[in-house]
Amino acid sequence: MPHSCAVVELDAFFALATPELRTVFDRFVAAAEQSGPVTVNVTKSRAALQVRGRFAGIDRPRRDHLLANFVLTTPVQSPRLRVEYIPPYYYVHRLRLRTVEDVDPELEVWLADAYQVGAQRHVVDPEWPRSRTPPDWVRRHG
Repeated sequence: MPHSCAVVELDAFFALATPELRTVFDRFVAAAEQSGPVTVNVTKSRAALQVRGRFAGIDRPRRDHLLANFVLTTPVQSPRLRVEYIPPYYYVHRLRLRTVEDVDPELEVWLADAYQVGAQRHVVDPEWPRSRTPPDWVRRHG
């Protein structure tokens, strides 16, 4: 599968997307920024949100939606999410965003927790929750 780490401008990343999807992305970033400063790194295939490490992002825009993701150290069960476990205790949560209304208070809470993972709080705080045993409903990486 082709892969590119070449940095591209955000406008070029959204060049083939509808203006509405760019607005949805801007709202997604604004929701993440409620927790603090965010760096947006854009390549041909994705836009990643980063503090110290990546904690959220989107894949290249689709025709009518964005495939967004965020990383936590425990799984969240919701009909909105597909969850994949990556050892030792990372859970990548994926969801579709079609409108700015999809970036709602529930997603804002998830992004706030993901921001802390990006800030590596789970590395320095022994009390930070981690789940090394994924539940049955979680897909396993690999």
